[in-house]
Amino acid sequence: MASRAVIRLRSISSPDLLLRLPALALSCAILACPATHAPVSTDLATGSIQPVPLDRAFDDFAAALQETIATIRADPAFDTDRHRAAGALYWAQMLLRTVEDDLIQDPDFPMFRIVDHRIREGADNPDQRYLFSPIRGGAPYRIWGHKLEERRLEVQIYAGLPWAPSGGRIVGVLSDESIEVAKDGSFEIMMGGEPLESNWLPNPETSTMVMVRQIYSDWPEGIGDVHIDRIGREGSLKPALSSADMAARLERAAANLREIVPLWPRFGRERYTMKTPNTLTPPWDPGAGGGVVGRLMSLGNFELAPDEALVLTTWPAAGNYQGVQLTDVWTSSLEYANRQTSLTADQAHQSEDGGFRFVIAHRDPGVQNWLDTTGLERGFILLRFDGVQGVAIPEHQWPRLELVPFEQIRDALPSETPSFTEEQRRRAIEGRRRHVQRRFGI
Repeated sequence: MASRAVIRLRSISSPDLLLRLPALALSCAILACPATHAPVSTDLATGSIQPVPLDRAFDDFAAALQETIATIRADPAFDTDRHRAAGALYWAQMLLRTVEDDLIQDPDFPMFRIVDHRIREGADNPDQRYLFSPIRGGAPYRIWGHKLEERRLEVQIYAGLPWAPSGGRIVGVLSDESIEVAKDGSFEIMMGGEPLESNWLPNPETSTMVMVRQIYSDWPEGIGDVHIDRIGREGSLKPALSSADMAARLERAAANLREIVPLWPRFGRERYTMKTPNTLTPPWDPGAGGGVVGRLMSLGNFELAPDEALVLTTWPAAGNYQGVQLTDVWTSSLEYANRQTSLTADQAHQSEDGGFRFVIAHRDPGVQNWLDTTGLERGFILLRFDGVQGVAIPEHQWPRLELVPFEQIRDALPSETPSFTEEQRRRAIEGRRRHVQRRFGI
């Protein structure tokens, strides 16, 4: 049934899809209809029928579905056919994220939620495997697994969400340089409890979530694994949910869906959209906003006609990972398994002068460093430089963009830039797809 639903989704246009969203929301809300499906309780003193709190939580969650569909339709990004279709998909992705995050996860019996090819949240990096779990502040936890050939492994503890309107902050960081890994790749990180000399993070009472990043630069690298346990709960029987428990989860999910759906398109407009199209910000540290500590980023946007292209020039930085990606106007990563919408320094051709030249274009220019817009006229550009640990990028090596006619791309590239054949592109895409399948176990 799932595969038939996917095939149907691909066969309809964006207006058709948006017409179906209210029906989807309504079907999700059927169980909230007190007249036919809701559990009820009888007041023995009066004989009147009273809805239990779970009914109200169901109703509120159903209302949140309808409200956030309206939010998508009212967003300035909801303009062209491609953007409307992407907006409808973005809504579904944020619903899936919220269901997994707020309705299913349990801080006492934690298992990581993964941001993968299905949930492309908040300019998710195609080179990373993000793992999220709610935690109870002050409680002890153990993160364990194997680091194989990942370029970097990062752990951060949050109190709230620094990037959301409700606010929050980072309360603990363990960078790749600080994580001790055994010769066989195994590691164990303790959170909370008595301080340890290494592989330890405090878990303050205000903590709400832990996030782990596995960062890949050469995509054929070995795939490690990461897991989490609340110490003392291993082997315990997990209690069954009560109606009150589920009502609380539904209320939390409704509130978070209302916050997260308008967040990312607004975040993109505020952070990535410059006064002049096709420009980039100077490199800056995103740590204060909840990003990776010790990273530099440069953000920008592209706006291209069919016969235009952008040449993006970058240079090697002090760290051990750097990558560039494109996103849509909803701040969701573009298709990265079956199209080349991102590249790392390890995947890219490096010019003889040491720089990297990437071509952002709607069609293949026949060079290795093509970043495929997938036909989108507008979108966002993100560059990440990890492990720099405070070492600035010299101003003359800041990333820069040059707008050129598509037919003059070769004139804007170094003369020694090699051609890239259709067969080479096919093999590159095949390798990307295989790595993503292995990374996410799909």
